[in-house]
Amino acid sequence: MKDEIKVLDQLELFYCGRRIVAPPVEKEVIQVQGFFSCVCRERGKIVWGTHREGFNIWTLTGREHLAQLQSYKVIDTREPARNDRLLYIGFGIGTQPEVSSVSRLVDPIPYNGAEDFLAQLALPSYPLAPTRTTARYTRSFVETELSVTAPVTLTEAGIFTDGDPLNNFTPPRTDLSWATTKEDAPNGYKTFEPLRKSQNFVLEASWEVRF
Repeated sequence: MKDEIKVLDQLELFYCGRRIVAPPVEKEVIQVQGFFSCVCRERGKIVWGTHREGFNIWTLTGREHLAQLQSYKVIDTREPARNDRLLYIGFGIGTQPEVSSVSRLVDPIPYNGAEDFLAQLALPSYPLAPTRTTARYTRSFVETELSVTAPVTLTEAGIFTDGDPLNNFTPPRTDLSWATTKEDAPNGYKTFEPLRKSQNFVLEASWEVRF
């Protein structure tokens, strides 16, 4: 994800019946970025060649969520347009171009023996504190997660909210199973070079939202 919000000032005057427009002056460029990273560890040590990282695409679903988080649905009662928040991450073994129209992972996989697809993230930290313009979400997958019964080669990931897309994104979503959520649209999507996760490895994943 690397969206830009540009703030422009433009002066418009009327003099002797003539309309005079000054060239717009760009005040500031506000970039919204998502940054994904993951790495495998074996007995606490980083496994050579397993580090993957890079900027990701923020999908149309994610952009809509950001816009609605700033808005009310009902002003008198101060009812927000959206109540859901980023809370889950999911992995897959497919790949596709990182474009805003991504609407699902290509080939999502369950991360545990219960056949759940969405894994809960830890509460975010703010690495630039006291400035809170970057939120970092993390999740550690133990040896038998993702690689539930055998090694798996991961190539894609998505970050999701706790809103139920079948109920106007009202939280909390209670069914996290692969069968129910495998076609859900992620807020952010990242595809990366194949990463082999075995039952000897712990996978540490991090997703940052940067403003």
